[in-house]
Amino acid sequence: MEIRAVREDEIEETLALQRMVFRPDEGEAALERYRTYVRDDPSYRLEQSRVLLADRRIVAHLRVWNREIRVRGSVLRAGGIGSVLTHPDYRGRGYARALMQNAEAYMLAAGCDVGLLFTIIGTPFYRALGWTPIPLPTFAIDLESGPEYRPSTHVRALDVNRDLDAVMAIYGRCSSSLTGPEVRPRDYWRAGPSRIRGVFPEWGIAAGSELCGYATFDACADRIWVKEGCVGPSGDGAYPDLARLICGCARRNGLKRIEGSLPAGHGLVGALEAICGSNAAWASHDEMMLKGINWRSFRKKLNGDPCGGAPEDEGAFWRALYGQAVAEPDASLSEWMASLPACEGPFYWWSDIF
Repeated sequence: MEIRAVREDEIEETLALQRMVFRPDEGEAALERYRTYVRDDPSYRLEQSRVLLADRRIVAHLRVWNREIRVRGSVLRAGGIGSVLTHPDYRGRGYARALMQNAEAYMLAAGCDVGLLFTIIGTPFYRALGWTPIPLPTFAIDLESGPEYRPSTHVRALDVNRDLDAVMAIYGRCSSSLTGPEVRPRDYWRAGPSRIRGVFPEWGIAAGSELCGYATFDACADRIWVKEGCVGPSGDGAYPDLARLICGCARRNGLKRIEGSLPAGHGLVGALEAICGSNAAWASHDEMMLKGINWRSFRKKLNGDPCGGAPEDEGAFWRALYGQAVAEPDASLSEWMASLPACEGPFYWWSDIF
């Protein structure tokens, strides 16, 4: 068994392995998707693809995404774990665990403060490796029968070349005080992976020439899924227009339910409730997980004692830092938490999930 960074001449082999495991029925389209993740991501480096070789072939793989996230008023360097897989013929041998341990060593050497991942297999595997789930809010609204949803005259299609600056400013305004979301540099909005995930919004609300807000959402087979909704400093009045836009899409597609992930109490959910004639049911998903990588740099960035190591109970620490619980019984930990800006959120925009 050998674990190392992928080599240039092995990229296509890893793409084929990802297609076989994750999207076996999509053929060349899946290969092109994973190829875009590598070839059209300006932050990608070969060492971010960690591979495990057995029998002289690549049989397991994961990808580390280069990210920055906001936490309690500070910006942290995060290594995002994605595309963790083992070839079906080689499962049950501990290869995924070994890759995860190798990835943590790589992230430490690469200067990451924290590890971040989103799991589609549930949390037990990653919990056993020391990762902590952070529940994030979701909502669901049933559309009652009622009047037709009249489209707003303020809705306009957005263009990345014309509207990127305005969209970036609105995103920054809505995200800068939250604990959890990504910092999105300019090239991130245009990168291939962001295009695949639909990070740049298709529709916005404008007053004259000024963009007031935008929303990103998908029309799925059985529901609308809302991924993001942001307004500018004087754009709270854009929420009803955005809600009408989303409801209109639902009506055209014959859908009776709107779901999504937005911060608790978000103005767009309130506007959807008013138009749909029903209250939102709030719940949460626990796909997001965190783990400390470099505690010295992490503490320093959050104005803590850089000489302190990992907390005795890392899970309790993350839950407290992300506003999920009180930091007890460690008094020094509680004092440090109290010195930080209040936790607004936590939240992570669905559009950014890798």
